[in-house]
Amino acid sequence: MDAFTTPQRIVVGVDGSTAAAHAAAWAARLAARRGAGLHLLHALNLTGAMSVLSRLPYEEYRQNQTKQAEALLDELRADLLREHPGLWISTEISAAEPTETLVAATRQAALTVVGTRGHGGFPGLSLGSVGLRLAAHCRGPIVLVPAGDGSEDAAAPAEPAAPSAEIVLGVAAREPAEVTGFAFDLAEELGTSVRAVHAWQLIPPYNGYYYIEPSVLATAAKDLLNDALAAACRDHATVECTASTVCATPAAALVDAARGARLLVLGAHRRHLPLSVGVGSVLHALLTHAPCPVAVVPLSRRDQS
Repeated sequence: MDAFTTPQRIVVGVDGSTAAAHAAAWAARLAARRGAGLHLLHALNLTGAMSVLSRLPYEEYRQNQTKQAEALLDELRADLLREHPGLWISTEISAAEPTETLVAATRQAALTVVGTRGHGGFPGLSLGSVGLRLAAHCRGPIVLVPAGDGSEDAAAPAEPAAPSAEIVLGVAAREPAEVTGFAFDLAEELGTSVRAVHAWQLIPPYNGYYYIEPSVLATAAKDLLNDALAAACRDHATVECTASTVCATPAAALVDAARGARLLVLGAHRRHLPLSVGVGSVLHALLTHAPCPVAVVPLSRRDQS
C-alpha cells in the first residue's frame, strides 16, 4: 500500500524532455509544501510498435524502452530527493499512449502536472499535443508548466516567480464555484493573494440601433465579477483578493495580468464540437501564450456550454 493514497498524490508526466523536468521540479516544490506524495509517470506508447513489429523484435524493443524509462525515472527521482530529502516519490511506467495515460491519472490524482512542450518539441512551440489534448479531456485539475523560451536559461528549474507572487484567476461569465474555489484554496495554502480578472468588450451598434453605453457594460462586468467571487471571499477570509475588470479580449487581458504571477487559474470551458480542438479559443490562446504556469480546472458536465 502506498504511503499516500491516490487522491493525495500529485502526478507528473515525465518523458525525458527539459520541459518535463521543469514540471517535475515545480510539482515537487508544491508536494513538499503540502506534505503530499509525488508520482512520476512515464508512458512508453507501445501500441504502435506492437502493430508494426513481429513478436520477437517487439519484445526486445519493449524491454529496451522499459530499461531506458526506469533509468530516466530513477535519475529524476534522485535529483528531486536531493532537493527535497523528505519527499515521498513513487514511479510508474505505462505501456499506453501518453495522453490516455495522463487523462486516466487525472480522474483520481489531487493534481496532474505536465510541461507545456514535451519530448520532440522545439523552441517556439509553446504547447505540445499532449498538453493540449490533456486540457481538452482531463477529469481533474491540471497544471501546465512552461519550460522557458528556448534560450540557454531554459535549463533552469521552472520557478513560479517570487514566493509572494499572486495567483491570477480568469473569471468568465457564469464561472462555476469549483474554479474560484480551486484558486482560493491554493492561495490560502500558499499564503498568497488572488487577483481575479474579468474581460468585457464593447458591443457595436447594429444599423444605428441597440447601442449600449460602455459605462453600462463596465458596471455589468463589475457586478458579474463581484457575484462570482462572493462565496469564495466569504469562505476564505484570510485570502486577499483584488478584482479587476478590463475592456479587452479575454486572452489579451489575462496574458497581461499573468506576467510575473505565480499561477494562472482557468476553468476548462471546452467545446466538444465537430472539427474543434476540444478547448475553447480563450483557453487555447492562454495555454499557448501564458507567461506563467496555467492551472486548468475541469467543469462538471452541467456547467459546460
